[in-house]
Amino acid sequence: MPKRDVYTHGHQPAVVDQHARRTAERCAAFVREIISPDFQILDVGCGPASITVGLGKWVPEGTVTGIDIGGDIVEVARSAVEASGLSNVTVEHASVYELPYKDDSFDIVYAHQVMQHLTDPVSALKEMARVARVGGYVAVRDADYYTMSCSPESEMIDEWRRIYCLVARRNGAEPDAGRHLLGWCHQAGLQDVHISASAWSYWTEEDRENWGFSWAERCLTTSFAEQALEYGYATRAELEEIAKGWRAWAKNPSGYFHFINGEALAHVE
Repeated sequence: MPKRDVYTHGHQPAVVDQHARRTAERCAAFVREIISPDFQILDVGCGPASITVGLGKWVPEGTVTGIDIGGDIVEVARSAVEASGLSNVTVEHASVYELPYKDDSFDIVYAHQVMQHLTDPVSALKEMARVARVGGYVAVRDADYYTMSCSPESEMIDEWRRIYCLVARRNGAEPDAGRHLLGWCHQAGLQDVHISASAWSYWTEEDRENWGFSWAERCLTTSFAEQALEYGYATRAELEEIAKGWRAWAKNPSGYFHFINGEALAHVE
């Protein structure tokens, strides 16, 4: 591991609660057709395990192993798995740079919104490919923050995106990871790669309020806020104004937000 990665979001409740809304149906649709009921799946950076549990339902004759580097979030994930009642899903503490599994262990090694937080995504992809079986797959999906935009246009949300990207890059990470997945896969020695992209949009009252109020809170109480202050990219007053901007957008019945996720499905040869 080249250096200790810094997770820009953090694992505070405002982050975990929002991430727990993610589902396999929405986040892993690009791999659904290739998954057989008996597949062995590794979910890298599983977070609160909402996707992990969904993957478990897709492989009733197989297994899903979720891993994460954060100790607290691993316990949250384990609680989610226990609540699901699934017996084919487990969660372990592990780093993507040093996966504690033998070569050729999994049919699919999957990661959602993970590459964007890593200082060395190429090394991570190499390690993911190592534990994937020959003929299996490495599947990754990441956002491109450059494509994040809203209507009505908001100076404060634009400022949020600018500061977020500064913080992420100060941490050695790449917030526009979605567009780099193909190149990173090639650098990792994965040449048979299928690329796709899908958009996330928030416009219903429920989705708009969840996304907007969540980011308002995250601009004030999470690791992102702490890092923005520590690195000198924002003051507390400026973060307060950005949070107000998010709340105003969320309350607007005409509010709309979207962004692109890049998706890479690499066949391991």
